Amino acid sequence: MLRINRLRIEIKTANESQGGVYGFDERFTNGLNLIASYSNTSGKSSVIEAIFYCLGFEEIIGGRNEKVLTSVYKSIINDGENDWSVLESEVYLEISNGNEIVTVFRAAKSDTRDARMITLYYGDYDSIGNQKTPPEDMFLHDGGAATNDKGFHAFLESFLHLQLPLVQTNGNDQKLYLQVIFSCLFIEQKHGWADIFSGMPFFSIKDAKKRVVEFLLGIDTFKNQKERDRLKVVKDSISTSWKAVFDDINRSVNRESCSMAGFPIRPKIMGEKDYDIIGITTVDGKGLEEAIFELQSEHDSIKRLKPKNVDNFEALNNELETITETISSFEQKVSECESQILISRSAMIQAERSLEVVKKDLRNNKDAAKLQRMGSASGCKFSENVCPTCNQRIEDSLLNVNKDIPIMSVEENIRHLEGQKSVLEFTRDSHKTNVDRLSLIKNDLSSRLVTLRRLAQTIRSDIYSTETEWSESVVQKLVDIESRIRCYQQLQSLMSEQLQELSELSKRWKRYKEEYANLPKNVNTDSDIEIINCLKENFIKNLRKYKYKSAPNIDAIEIPIDTCLPTIDGFDMKFDSSASDNIRIIWSFTMALLQTSIKKNGNHPGVIIFDEPAQHSIVTSDMESLIQSILELKTSSQVIMGITLNNDDLKTSIENLPESDANIINVGVHSFKLFEDDIKEKE
Repeated sequence: MLRINRLRIEIKTANESQGGVYGFDERFTNGLNLIASYSNTSGKSSVIEAIFYCLGFEEIIGGRNEKVLTSVYKSIINDGENDWSVLESEVYLEISNGNEIVTVFRAAKSDTRDARMITLYYGDYDSIGNQKTPPEDMFLHDGGAATNDKGFHAFLESFLHLQLPLVQTNGNDQKLYLQVIFSCLFIEQKHGWADIFSGMPFFSIKDAKKRVVEFLLGIDTFKNQKERDRLKVVKDSISTSWKAVFDDINRSVNRESCSMAGFPIRPKIMGEKDYDIIGITTVDGKGLEEAIFELQSEHDSIKRLKPKNVDNFEALNNELETITETISSFEQKVSECESQILISRSAMIQAERSLEVVKKDLRNNKDAAKLQRMGSASGCKFSENVCPTCNQRIEDSLLNVNKDIPIMSVEENIRHLEGQKSVLEFTRDSHKTNVDRLSLIKNDLSSRLVTLRRLAQTIRSDIYSTETEWSESVVQKLVDIESRIRCYQQLQSLMSEQLQELSELSKRWKRYKEEYANLPKNVNTDSDIEIINCLKENFIKNLRKYKYKSAPNIDAIEIPIDTCLPTIDGFDMKFDSSASDNIRIIWSFTMALLQTSIKKNGNHPGVIIFDEPAQHSIVTSDMESLIQSILELKTSSQVIMGITLNNDDLKTSIENLPESDANIINVGVHSFKLFEDDIKEKE
């Protein structure tokens, strides 16, 4: 929830009287708050736009930064007698989420502060300057403002306990930004009354109005669609991995002139029988186990032949000894390569982890530098002897703090971190290159080992040959048998490994099928339909209460769930509505969103701003109906309304409201008055 507790505006002028500071300083309560005056030119809209501005929502008004503000903040202020040049202006907004209070400060005109910078005080306005209320500078309307630690809208999202969903844009997903959401709750005077959500800024969000309604009301449609999209990714991932397992086994089977049966081509939930029927047969139709057993028996029978001494026994024996030593040496080198690969991989992983830390520190320092360029005196906290990276006191070190030790500036820190980043990237890449090089060496050694072992086996066969003269063919036969046994065993090992992978994929497929089965059969759940029906009921009830008359049959109004916006006979209601009835539509829908969210436990922040809702000669009785609707919500919401009491009936109606029902702030002729009290000094 969001509650606006207090708004203080300070406009410093060339008027030397009383310090020349004009401003506005009022507190707001739960329920109805009326910023009232007797004329249209008293500055009520300027006061309300300060709330938009402090929250970084000025895009709802039609632009960014101080350019959207009225001249009273930037050039001239009139006190009824004189025009005074504006030297500086600033706004403080105290807000609450129901448990915590913070005060937001933003400059409207300043030579030292960029308009994109916001200073946040973790306490109420009166606590500013207290050591227990430290300031923190943040930024707006720049890359990372909705995601980075120093981004104000990232803070505000967290402060309001909102979890903004990702929505589709032109090819990418991005957050449903706060500015878009609050454009449906904050109705400003100039453009806000043109149509439902007419102040919504453009961020290329597909079906932005529908997405906002879904979010505010907590409709499952968006969540269900995202879940369907997620499950599609899961399905595609499992299918791709399943095919990779099949292709890997099939290639190996074909390479050994074998055949495979029983392996499912597409993902399925595997049972014990499914695994039992998967098998590999040799070219002569035997299973791998049977073929290996027969080959091993044949091999053993040949090796049982008695040896004889050969003429070159000594030479062969010496050669065998040399080859055996070489094999041992190569095996040692392979072991060393494996050890070095493990060390390099570990170092590469550590460098990658350190690189991530440095990147985060670099991002924080760049944000701090950005804030300093915007005019922050505490963006990097060096002025408070606090490290911007670890938030530790700089004095907390092993160095002698009594000595004059130079401290790096933010820019120097950035250059240092950039250097660290380059070094770590070089280190990571070097270790990766080393791993690749060592892997090639290991593979080469392993290949040569295979050759040497075969040669050693052949020499042994020659040394211990049979008494006949055909020992070479016997050796060749043994080598061939050993090769076939080795290939079949490797095929067995591969099959075992891949069946383990297949088992994991089968489990994932089962979870996918269960999750998919639990999805609503329709995109729109019964809960969604119930919420939309509740919205429709509240909307129609409000239209009747506010005397909407452009449609002869109000009950024909629909709110299709695929758009979440009201229509009549399939058309936008605006087309057949008078100007004043179009205002009633906006009242009705804006209030219905709040009413429905409260009833259905939606995500509405519980705050609405109406700036001059009595557009196009709305009659007093209808304004009274709108106010009555707000009062019926009691303290479950907060509504701030700028209102001009330009007729006796409306004036009497407002003045007769009990103090317990409404907080009436009558600004009189001018909203901004000369402050008579001393201006509180701020950090």
